[in-house]
Amino acid sequence: MSDRTDFSDEDLTAYLDGEADDALHAAIDAALETDEALGDRLAGLDIPMGAIKAAYADLLDNAPAPPVFEAPVANTPRPRFGWGWGLSTFGTGIAAGLAVAVFTGFGTPEPAPRGWVSFVASYQALYTTETLSVADPSADDAAVQLAAVSDALGLDLAALPQAEGLTFKRAQVLGFKGKPLIQIAYLRDDGTPVALCILPAGPDAQPVNMGQAEGLDIARWNTPGFGFLLIGGTDAAPLAQEAETFQNWSADIAT
Repeated sequence: MSDRTDFSDEDLTAYLDGEADDALHAAIDAALETDEALGDRLAGLDIPMGAIKAAYADLLDNAPAPPVFEAPVANTPRPRFGWGWGLSTFGTGIAAGLAVAVFTGFGTPEPAPRGWVSFVASYQALYTTETLSVADPSADDAAVQLAAVSDALGLDLAALPQAEGLTFKRAQVLGFKGKPLIQIAYLRDDGTPVALCILPAGPDAQPVNMGQAEGLDIARWNTPGFGFLLIGGTDAAPLAQEAETFQNWSADIAT
């Protein structure tokens, strides 16, 4: 097993997107077992952009106005001041300049790139029981929706299994970086919204990995050509069982 630890943000984003090759994926998995800092870096890639924008909006609203300097009148002698005044004013000017730079975004580092799981999790975090309880498609309606998303993805979802405790509510085509991102929404028997999401990915298969994003439990795996994400709730036990059902199905259709 590789002991590599010098992973770039691009490496970690590829891992999150399910596009890392076998060697990179295995190296990151191995490093995560002992490297807490690496886990923190991965968590940092799931950036809550809405919260950040709101925070900066508050800062901008309360930022001090930049100083206004008037041009000296022509031929007016410049006043002479002692060192105490000069240093104090110089320091104040630097502080004001730095404040303006911070509040206007000058010198602010670019945020780390976000993977598709981060975007899906941000979207799923908005779901409540009421979001999906009003949807009650018939078997024919469900078949029509699954046929439409199958065409968009290039993967036949007609035989999608019925995971115990989940009720189908909706299938729709979203998008991520020019790729079709399929979301199949369910309600668990206890009212928890759960979604199975599928995105075109690299050629390497990956086993189920459990984790969290935006405070929600997730299960991720890959088949050759597709990345899968099951997300919802804060109880990993039922999610792991549901993921096993869908993973077994996805492995069968990949062969």
